[in-house]
Amino acid sequence: MRDRLNRQWEEFIADVPWFVPRGQEAEVGISEPPGSLTLASSSFAQLFPELGRLLRDAFVTPIAVAGTRYQLYSWYRRNGESCGWLSPLRSAEAPSSLHPDHRILLSSFGGIVQRSHEPVWWVLNHNDVLTQSEARNGATFIKEHYSWAFKEAGVEIPIALEEFYSIAQEANGNTTFCHRLTGEIVLFASDHAFDHIEPYPGCPEYSLYRVHGALHFRDWVNTIALQWRGWIESDA
Repeated sequence: MRDRLNRQWEEFIADVPWFVPRGQEAEVGISEPPGSLTLASSSFAQLFPELGRLLRDAFVTPIAVAGTRYQLYSWYRRNGESCGWLSPLRSAEAPSSLHPDHRILLSSFGGIVQRSHEPVWWVLNHNDVLTQSEARNGATFIKEHYSWAFKEAGVEIPIALEEFYSIAQEANGNTTFCHRLTGEIVLFASDHAFDHIEPYPGCPEYSLYRVHGALHFRDWVNTIALQWRGWIESDA
């Protein structure tokens, strides 16, 4: 009976066994079936329709590891393979320093800290994505550590770095930023082979970029949800 009830977790951890440290065990609850998730705000579905549909189509399993609680969202692809997101719990009160749309998102969905059986998509090999924890990181490190790239190109950094915060960070340091007031999305990528971006006006290569089709926060969120939906519905 236990194997059946915890199938989603067992398939997830088989793909990312390093997530649970050696000597520790995860506390795994019973998976709720697709359609059981309730969003905390009607505004969530209006702002993030693609993400809302995706979450409602998932199995949802409560998980606790080393005293930290998560929600595991699991889906089954057309080929029968499972794939999933491990997410922190939703936030009762996200910081006012975040963009308003991000605060609404966090009231129903805590972001992503790990994925299983993931495709090639915009957040491949990323650490935290959309989490409240990641949002504590700002963009001022660009001036501190990469101002030389702009000086060599004879240009100034064209954005007010202190007005942006991180919504996703790749393992190699590439970071997607959101403007706290406007929701503008800017990608810093000093090491990449992306084909979905273009240099931010006035910036040299391997510095700041705009993301095609996702100039603002809600567009970026819905796009990654559509990418995951495409993965679920593909036979690849």
